[in-house]
Amino acid sequence: MTSKASLITEILTELRKAQTETWKRPPAGRVKGISFPPALWLGDGRSIRVTEALLDAVYAYTRICWNNDPALKPRFKIDELNKLTEQSFGLALAEIDLDDNDAQLHPVVSERVEELLVEQVAGHNRPIDLTLGCHLIEGDEPYPLQVGPVIFETREAWRLRMLAAGRLSPTTARRLYARWSGKPPRKRKRSFDSSAEESIVDAVGECPVVCSVATYGLSGKYIQEKGLLAARLAMTAISLTWYQPSEGLRWMNLLYDRRRSHRHTVLFGSGSNVGSNSERAELPVGRYSEPELLENLRSYRWLFEQIGEALYGYLQPNRSTERPKVMNALFLSLCWYHEACRESLDQIATTKFAASMDALTGGKEVPGILSLISARLGPKPDDPLMKDGRKTKKVIAQIYNDGRSKLIHGASADFAHDWTQVRVSAEVIGRWLLISSCHWLSENSSVDDLNRLREK
Repeated sequence: MTSKASLITEILTELRKAQTETWKRPPAGRVKGISFPPALWLGDGRSIRVTEALLDAVYAYTRICWNNDPALKPRFKIDELNKLTEQSFGLALAEIDLDDNDAQLHPVVSERVEELLVEQVAGHNRPIDLTLGCHLIEGDEPYPLQVGPVIFETREAWRLRMLAAGRLSPTTARRLYARWSGKPPRKRKRSFDSSAEESIVDAVGECPVVCSVATYGLSGKYIQEKGLLAARLAMTAISLTWYQPSEGLRWMNLLYDRRRSHRHTVLFGSGSNVGSNSERAELPVGRYSEPELLENLRSYRWLFEQIGEALYGYLQPNRSTERPKVMNALFLSLCWYHEACRESLDQIATTKFAASMDALTGGKEVPGILSLISARLGPKPDDPLMKDGRKTKKVIAQIYNDGRSKLIHGASADFAHDWTQVRVSAEVIGRWLLISSCHWLSENSSVDDLNRLREK
């Protein structure tokens, strides 16, 4: 079995080989040939010439670190961690004297690489806010809205907060105010501050609401990937305050995710008959603000607190989580629910809603979902669940077995049928379960056992 010690031995051997052998450009076959010899970069423009085998050994070293330290996996993508490892090896190998034998060099390199890698990883222990514009709810009344590490606030409130915190220069803050007040921007000399202004304008655009996602300890790619998903899930959490969340999400979207407001198709029939179809993919404004909506947002604070706790665990892995098991299940359930609401195909959406329900049971499938409904909503398997009298067991069987399992396993015989009603039922039940589960978790804040969630 490969170990760190054996890999360092291999790395030292390959380093000596790189200093004595002439590098030959590989033949350009179907894949374009490599233009430059492999190297380890030191981070200051300098590099050490190495071999492909040495780089492979460094990657294998990274993989061992990544697998052996559970704290690294939610913070770094493997390729980003490998860049840190490469730089650590580069700096360590630049310090040694190859006239020494491997027995002398091995412990020196091993200790130095470990030390440098710890420093490199620790360098990512800093707070970073992902910030972008969005359409959420029209008007200033609902804001600020917070779902754990995700905050939605008006553009002006965000500008003033960032200025007070010293994160915006007075010049940029003043120019943003003028721009967002409708005044044409004056030309500005190129500088770091002007680049910051341009980045803010690109990310926020003309959106009336700014979404800020607070991350801590994440690598660059994870800040982007996890931050965007958390923002979308926070929107989904807010959409749960409507009877049909998917309809609310048609109004709410990140500027980053915006597509064309209208989509068109042309229809050709027999002869010269030509028709067309047009539909609005997304609404270019936020949800209208109404007194009833504002009251709902205030009354559902406990819901946002529970989902916010789950988002903290996702965005800030170093933060201690008191209920990791139930929060993980809640996060996965909301994630599937969000995907289902955004899904255009009805049966695929039904499959995702089923996955959302299943996540709250820890994967107990239909029996688990039935017991969760009984515990949190009341109806037993043979009791009516829907207004039209459909019984609980029959509804869940259609959603989970016919809608999900048969489709996934290629055994669906009715995939070409209309799944609209089943989708609507799945969305309603999924919403009930998410809300009722969050309510129970808010009243049982010390419980970290999903089985308890299915107990009355």
